[in-house]
Amino acid sequence: MLHVIPDAVFLHVEDSAADARLFRDVLSTVTGNVRVRRVSSIAKALDLLSVDDPSAVPFDCVVASTGIAGGSARDLACRLRQRYDTATLPIIGLARDAPQSEAASWFDAVYQKCDSRKGLRPVVEAIVSLWFDRARRFHC
Repeated sequence: MLHVIPDAVFLHVEDSAADARLFRDVLSTVTGNVRVRRVSSIAKALDLLSVDDPSAVPFDCVVASTGIAGGSARDLACRLRQRYDTATLPIIGLARDAPQSEAASWFDAVYQKCDSRKGLRPVVEAIVSLWFDRARRFHC
C-alpha cells in the first residue's frame, strides 16, 4: 500500500553507504512522501536531534542500524527515548541479527536487515506503517 504522507523526514543512522542507498530506494517505492536524512554516526544523529524544545523535534522517525561502528544504536535509542515519547519520535532498529532483547530495550521495533530490494520491502512497509500508526502530528 502506498502511503500518502505530507512532509515527513526520517533520520537514517547508517554507516554503510550501500545499505543506506538500498533503504532509501525501497522507501521511495513504498511512499514517495518521506524524505531521508542519512548520517553515518551516532554522534551526528545526537547532534541533529539536540534541540532545546522537545516538541520541535526535526525528524518524524529515527531508523538506526544496530551494528553501526563507533557507537551504540541502543544508547542512541535510550537517550532519545528519555527525551521523546514514541508518538513524537518512533525509533526503529535495523539489525543483521535482531536479538529479542534489542526490541525490548528502547526501540519501538527492531527489524532484520536484508541485502535485496525484495527482502527489504516488507521491512520498510512495516516501518512506515508502524511510524504512521504512531505519528501524532498526522492524527487529529
